[in-house]
Amino acid sequence: MAADLFDPGNGWSTRTRERFTALTPELGELVAHLGASDGFWTWRYKVDTAWKRRAQALLKAGGADELVRYAVRELARGGSFHDVDDPERAIRELGTRPVSRARSLAIGFLLAAGWLRRDADGLSADLAAVARKNAQAMPTYHRVDDNIAGAAFNALGDLPGPDVMEELWALHYDVTRAVHSRTALVKAVKKAAARRDVPAHEQAERTVPRHGLERDGTLTVGWIGSGVLWWNASVDAVITLHATGQVTVDWSDGKHLTRTVAPFRSPTGYKTPMRADSVDLVRRYAQDIGKAVAEERRRLGALAGEARTWLWADWVRYYRDHAVTGVVTREVAWEYRIPGDPGYRMLDPGGAVPAGSMPAGTEVRLRAGVDAAPGSGEG
Repeated sequence: MAADLFDPGNGWSTRTRERFTALTPELGELVAHLGASDGFWTWRYKVDTAWKRRAQALLKAGGADELVRYAVRELARGGSFHDVDDPERAIRELGTRPVSRARSLAIGFLLAAGWLRRDADGLSADLAAVARKNAQAMPTYHRVDDNIAGAAFNALGDLPGPDVMEELWALHYDVTRAVHSRTALVKAVKKAAARRDVPAHEQAERTVPRHGLERDGTLTVGWIGSGVLWWNASVDAVITLHATGQVTVDWSDGKHLTRTVAPFRSPTGYKTPMRADSVDLVRRYAQDIGKAVAEERRRLGALAGEARTWLWADWVRYYRDHAVTGVVTREVAWEYRIPGDPGYRMLDPGGAVPAGSMPAGTEVRLRAGVDAAPGSGEG
């Protein structure tokens, strides 16, 4: 086994080294091959065809499945590959650090996980945990690693099994568009959905991102320790999506707070050289949220002419409780029917009835005969 595949300074490598160096010749060859992923895996998130073909052949060796599951399970632990897990939610690293020589092996194992025959022993959940931690889609800080997150996304896109799609829907909702590896996630979702023949309308409603908005409709941006964990910004600002669908940006200079609407211009004198890039990014992000609201209004408006129904839990998850879609959902008229009831009842889309409190089979639909076109409040 090549010594340069291991790093004594890396927790994952230290925990797994004994297991990876006491293998049959066939499994040893697999590990050595997986460690060569750095020869092709870049920000483009494309797998080399010849490398993949050889990896799939080596995965047929006895014990290969279990070895890959073990490697991924260890990557999902604690602070993942980089051993960074800050419960104080304040530390955010700046700049770059030397790349661990064990990183290519970790990426190789993640990619290989997608080519296993089945999703067993919590594999899809472990892959999702690795992806979340390395794409900073967690409530506590983890060091972002786009290549590792991208490999986990890629594996989920390839892996068979009924639980995989649910993991991908959830990741698509939570991983912010500011994270580069999200491009790999989008590809994985499309690939997995196509393989499972997920209807286009379901893909549309299940792939609306929340744009980093919290449950109260706000996104706080700031310097270390004062804003969302995935964005180091040299400004203090709060983007808010209001119940009316209007988006605002509150700019703070430490003494004064200035609220602006589209196009979200910062106050005079606020855009200093140090703040310029961050100001532009905040404005662009707020504009993207406004566009998302407009797109959802168009999508829900088109649904008015369709005789679609949703199961209660799906409607709550993808419509009522969604950070963006929920705003538009509360602008239109809905009704629901409990199994056994002769007809539908009016539904308050702003209610807080828990998803699991309705009887199984409860259906929701847009109210017929009511102007269901979403409102035209400012976006």
